[in-house]
Formats: sequence, structure tokens, C-alpha cells
Amino acid sequence: MLDAPVCLCACVFLAQIMTTSLPISTSTNSADSSPTADTGMSRGHYRRMSSFNREFPDIPVLQFDSKGDKLDPDKPKLRIRTLTWNIAGHQPKEDLTDVLGLAPERESTPDGSASSSADIVNEGKPEADLIAIGFQELSASPAAPVMESVIMSEIWTTTLKKRMSSQDYVLLQSIRLQGIVLFVFSKSRHLKYVRYMDTAYLRLGASGWWGNKGAVGISFEIYDVTLCFVNSHLSPHDHAFKDRVKNHRQILRDMVFVGGRTDTSCILEHDYAVWLGDFNFRIEGISQDKTLHYIESQKWPQLLKHDQLHRAAFVEGAFSTFQEGKIEFPPTYKFVTGTSIYDTRNPAKIRRPSYCDRILWRTRTDARKAALIEYTSHMNHQISDHKPVTAVLEIALGSEQEQYVVFDPIDRWFVGQHGYFRYSAKPGTFYSAWDWIGLYKASYTSFDEYVT
Repeated sequence: MLDAPVCLCACVFLAQIMTTSLPISTSTNSADSSPTADTGMSRGHYRRMSSFNREFPDIPVLQFDSKGDKLDPDKPKLRIRTLTWNIAGHQPKEDLTDVLGLAPERESTPDGSASSSADIVNEGKPEADLIAIGFQELSASPAAPVMESVIMSEIWTTTLKKRMSSQDYVLLQSIRLQGIVLFVFSKSRHLKYVRYMDTAYLRLGASGWWGNKGAVGISFEIYDVTLCFVNSHLSPHDHAFKDRVKNHRQILRDMVFVGGRTDTSCILEHDYAVWLGDFNFRIEGISQDKTLHYIESQKWPQLLKHDQLHRAAFVEGAFSTFQEGKIEFPPTYKFVTGTSIYDTRNPAKIRRPSYCDRILWRTRTDARKAALIEYTSHMNHQISDHKPVTAVLEIALGSEQEQYVVFDPIDRWFVGQHGYFRYSAKPGTFYSAWDWIGLYKASYTSFDEYVT
């Protein structure tokens, strides 16, 4: 593991967008605090929403419906898959093949052929080089004992490591803040090019004293680019719009990476930043009946006119310089757990279906380019009242592909005797007392599993 200020790690091996209409619960109720008429977006409304752009004309607002940049096919790139999912305190009971973008696990049938119980949704698709997974609400209740989140984190970590290692992925790093957890997995072939690994977290619940709301982040350098992943869970409920905008600003200002590169201590200083999570921005300004009508008729653009994240971007400047792909899937919250039916059962507690779960990205300069390959939800998963959302990005690398440390081939080692190896470092490599060399079994699934 390459750690601050530089750590040299060597592993010595000893041996689809859903297009069908969703079923809607018939017990709908249009009683809510917002206007029941769908007024759409008037010219005056657009002028009001452009207030941030008028005040700060040189700062780009959050770009919606983005496809990203066009990459040079002849230059090296990395494919990154990201997943955000509010799991509402539930254990992994479903096949995660589709959300992780993995090849399906096949089982032998009596006639000797291979079969898979999973839908063959990922066959023929290129594998991701990196997979970032962000969960929220490891424990369903904010008041749940901290130990509950710890236990749930261990259950999900064990499940993910087992599934990912079968496809040659290694857990690069993870970080948990109460019920918010972030994992980054990497194909093993890339590990020798990773360094400056660091993590950070920020509590936002109870005025910064409680971690049920907040953010966690992982920062590192891979090849010649710097990457940052952020998983956040922002303030809930329709009326807390201003709180969510404030949360976003607090994360940008106060989340600091102190153990990595000195020039990437903040989120926006990285070449590439991916921000995912349960942002909790709601659909506003229309009744629940109208919201459900738009969903049934798949009128996503009309529905997104009432998305609070759009208002946060254009009025408040939230997530400026970030981009989001085009949303062509239904709102991912709130469902009756165990179904794909929106929860409209309690008239006294109406929660319009909303796009709470989002994935955004940004590049630091025009020289760094990222292309969006896929942005979708997975409506077949039913363990939570949220649906998982995934995005696939490709990011451009520079020309620097040289290893920082190279080990000479090892002839043989003998049990009970000292083993020796030789290595050389790239000229100009900075050495530190924090540098270390790890010895791993061939079956390792995480950097934490070194033998010595």
C-alpha cells in the first residue's frame, strides 16, 4: 500500500436502463404541502434559477444531462464503476452481480454445462479497472447502537471481498462513518501503480457531533492522475433544502485529506473527483398524483423540472463544476421494502418519489478528460426502500505508465529458511520512513491481509 508521503507496496505470491412502467400502489394521496398544480418551468422561473450564474458568471454550474468528454482511443484510460445505495439497515440477501458489473457466477448443472441464476446483464461489457461502492444507512435508525453499524459493515465487507476476489479485484481501501461506508476495489494488475492513499470523513448530524449524516472520502494517485471518491448522506425531508445545500458546502470546505499528497488535500484539487450518495434532494412543487403520473408515463424531463438538485445548482451554486449524466430511469426513493411499488400507504407521511440517490463527477482541468459510459438504476433490487444507482466512467491517463518500484524475479524460497529479494526504485522516487514492503498470500483480497 502506498501511503503518505509515499509507500512502496509489493505483492510476492507464494504459491440496463429500465423502460417498463413501474407498478404504483393504489392507495395514493395527493395531500402534501406543495402546490398541486404542475406549472412547469416558466421563463421567469428559469431567470430566477439562473441567479447563481449571473452573480458568478465565470464559475460553471452543475452540468446536467452530460456525456462527458470524448477520449482519444489511442491513449491509455481507466474504466471506473461506481455504486451508491441506501441499504436501510439490511444485510446482503440478493445477487449483486448486476450492480457490481461483474461476470455472473456460474454453477455446474447435472449435464455438466454451466448455468447462472443471475441475469446475463454484464456479458460482453468491458470489466471496470476500479469499482467504488458507497452505502448509506448500514443501520436503519440514527439512534441505533454504533455496534450495529460495525457489525453490518463487517457483513457487507466480507460479502463484497468474497464476490470481488473471484474476479481478481482487491480491496484497495475502505472507510466508515457510523452508517456511511465507502469501498474502493481495484484489479490486481493496477496495484503496483497506486500510492499516496488517504481517507477522510466529516460528521454532519446533530450539528457535527453525530455521524448518521455526513461524508467519507478516499484519495489516491494511480499512474499519473489523482482520484477522489466521496460518499455522502445529506439532511433528509422535503423542507431541509437549505440544510442540504449547507451540507454540500461544509463537505467541500471541511473534508481534508491530511496524509496523502500535499497538493490534493481538498476534493476539488484532484484530477478526477466522483461524488456519490443519498443526497436527499426531493421532487417539489407538484402533487404526489402528478408525480406518479409522470413516472407511469416515463416523462423524466417533466419530472426533473421539479428536482431540488436542479434548484440547488442554478440558485445556490451547489456542486458547481460537477457533471451528472442524463437521468432516464424512475425515481429511486421511496419504495415499499421487498417490492418495486412506491410507498404511498401513510397519508399523514407522504413522501413523493424522488431522485435522492445520485452520482456526479468532475475534472480539474481541460487536460483531464472523462467520458460517461452508463448511468442507470437497478429496479430489481428490493431489500431497501431505495434502489441502487450505478455509473460507469472512463478517465484519460497521461503518458506516465512506469512502475515506481520493480522487483527482480524470485527463484525459490524454502520453508524454515530466510527468503531474500531485490528491488529497484524509479530514479527520483521520494523515500520516507513510512515506506514498507508487504508479503501476501496469493489468495489475498485486501491490502490489510499482509502476512508480514
